[in-house]
Amino acid sequence: MRKMETPDNQMALPGLDPKGEQRMSDARAWVEAHPVEFGWYKDNARAECARTHDGKASPNRALYGMRIKFSIELPNHLAPYLARIAMEQDKTICMRVARSDADGYTTAVLR
Repeated sequence: MRKMETPDNQMALPGLDPKGEQRMSDARAWVEAHPVEFGWYKDNARAECARTHDGKASPNRALYGMRIKFSIELPNHLAPYLARIAMEQDKTICMRVARSDADGYTTAVLR
C-alpha cells in the first residue's frame, strides 16, 4: 500500500489567512458606506445583549434582522467581521462569537 503524502496546507499558520484580511477590509468598507444600517445593527445587538441569559447577541440574528429591515444582501461570511467591528465601536456590545480568522484584524476583545 502506498503511503499518503502530507497535504500542503499542514504548514499553514493559524491567523495568517489572507482571506480574513480581505473579508475584514470588505466589512469595514461596507460599514463605512452604510452607517444607518450598521447603526441599526448595533442597536439591535445592544437590545439582544440586554435580554439574553448570557448577555451576548447573535451575529447571525443581527445580520438576518438587518437584511429583512433594509432589504439588503450581505454574504453570511461577513457575520463574524461585522460582529467584531460592532464590538470595537461599542464596548457594551458582546457578541456570541468563536475564534476565527477575523481575530487577527480587530481590536475587539472576545468575552
